[in-house]
Amino acid sequence: MANYQTMQIWVKKNHRMHGYFKEMCQHAKNMHNTTNFYIRQVFTAFTQEKAFQPLQEEVLDTIQKHMPIINANQFVVYQKKVVKEHSKPARERKEIKCHLFKEPSRENPYVDYNFLDALFKSMAQEDYRSLPTQSSQGVMKTVFQNWKAFYGSLREYKTNPSKFKARPKIPGYRRKKEKEVLFSNQDCVIKENKFLKFPKTKERLNIGKLGFTEGRLKQVRLIPKYGHYMVELIFQMPSEQEMKASKKRYMSVDLGMDNLATIVTNTGRKPVIVKGKNIKSINQRYNQLKAHYHGILRQGKNTNEGLFTSKRLEKINYKRFNQIKDLFHKASYRIEKIALEEDIDTIIIGQNKAWKQHAKMGKRNNQSFTTIPHRLLMQMIKYKAQRHGIKVIVTEETGRVSRMSMRRHLPQNLPYNQYLSMLFSWIIPHFLNVMKLVMIINECYFISPSTCFSQSSSTPQAISGSPFNDFIVPTYTLFVDLPISI
Repeated sequence: MANYQTMQIWVKKNHRMHGYFKEMCQHAKNMHNTTNFYIRQVFTAFTQEKAFQPLQEEVLDTIQKHMPIINANQFVVYQKKVVKEHSKPARERKEIKCHLFKEPSRENPYVDYNFLDALFKSMAQEDYRSLPTQSSQGVMKTVFQNWKAFYGSLREYKTNPSKFKARPKIPGYRRKKEKEVLFSNQDCVIKENKFLKFPKTKERLNIGKLGFTEGRLKQVRLIPKYGHYMVELIFQMPSEQEMKASKKRYMSVDLGMDNLATIVTNTGRKPVIVKGKNIKSINQRYNQLKAHYHGILRQGKNTNEGLFTSKRLEKINYKRFNQIKDLFHKASYRIEKIALEEDIDTIIIGQNKAWKQHAKMGKRNNQSFTTIPHRLLMQMIKYKAQRHGIKVIVTEETGRVSRMSMRRHLPQNLPYNQYLSMLFSWIIPHFLNVMKLVMIINECYFISPSTCFSQSSSTPQAISGSPFNDFIVPTYTLFVDLPISI
């Protein structure tokens, strides 16, 4: 498989190219809304029984006016292809068809990407021309992907409405002032191994040592974020990374809150826990500051009045994002290092469907859990593992440990230290069994407890009251052979 590497450069407000990036992102937002406007007006005009509204009539008149020009251009393209095919040997010739467009109607109230792209070219649409052609087409494709998802959801809603909370709504307009832009390697070029050239400007971005990257520049993404601009350079590395052959050496990663990641392997290594309390602390302080300054900003305002963000809030968001991203990079690097040390060929990450929407851990714990961006951590693990040919599987977890089921099988009238010791001897094997079951479900062979975990007693014992008694594990004693913390 192709191996890609992404580099990021942050451009702040005092940078000389800040104005250019702002203009490009604003043009992308306008292009997004223009594309959505044409699709919406055609769709609503022919799917409603009402008389055409002024905007709908305007769009339909524009389509009718430019239809002969569009089809004439299509016929010219067809003739050029025919001439090109006739210049080839008879065996290599392909059959060429002339694809002419039809106006939308009540029987077909849709416009596709090719039709709208041809329409914007024929009418020299202002927003379409404000960006490089490939960038405008990239924005259009994202809009059509949204509409494709809407049509699919609408069909499913008609057959099974109980699966949805409400009827799917048509894609709306983008209210923010800016949108991300994609530039191809034909529009952005690295000059002198140091400067990145952008289209429609003479200014160049100094990328320093990134210009000496071995790979070939494939794409540049310009993303407005937290009042700044993030320039992402995507390189295709010269050698494709082949996936490792299966040696049945697996790693299971369980994501959580206090324990950000719990790591179990079937290679005999002790389980490893990545602490998550520092991330909880960052989120707690962030929520306090955000609530305070947002309250000041919205004081005395109605729901639809005033501003919803400020420079101060953007600064807080930016700081929190960088702190969490730094910690996640360190955690994913640690997981990657363990996988390489143990010669792991498959990493399995547990994730339940809608696990944050359906979280029922109390108000405080719900806030702490849902504000941790676990998907970002999963993406980092996957990105770093694939560089070494390690396969990553994200699967649904089989179960969770219940607090009531723990306490139900433990004596209540015990000294505190003894009670904690018995509690830990129950919960740790129970929890690790859940992680082992995740690996079993993913067609991994059974992990022998005697090789996976160090045991505090010489004889493995079943866990009283555990639903996983089919998998015998050794008992643990408090503070004896506990998982290592980072």
